[in-house]
Amino acid sequence: MDQNFLESQKQILLKMREELKQKLKEKYSEAISFGTEDGQDSADEAYNLYNKNIMLGRVETDALKLNLVEQALKRIEEGTYGICIECGCDIEEKRLRQVPFARYCVDCKTDLEKKGLIKM
Repeated sequence: MDQNFLESQKQILLKMREELKQKLKEKYSEAISFGTEDGQDSADEAYNLYNKNIMLGRVETDALKLNLVEQALKRIEEGTYGICIECGCDIEEKRLRQVPFARYCVDCKTDLEKKGLIKM
């Protein structure tokens, strides 16, 4: 894989990592403090709990994405970035440009999704 492409992807992933870390802090703080006002009736409490759970679900999704970004950065350091972790074939640069943390080639990702083994 071209060294310029790898360096470009690394910079994208590093920026993505910092943005995700910031988003996680903000979303988590917002979710925790959501609905902590006094004087709520049971309907308000239920509504706030529902919304807090949705917010925490978004935090979880971002945390998973951050983990994938971290794994991609590790693969760059190890020299295995751009290689499908399932079949060992190269992942197309076009795919990596769209999803810099991609760990599967299109065929393996499709197959694993059909089997319900991965979601992201």
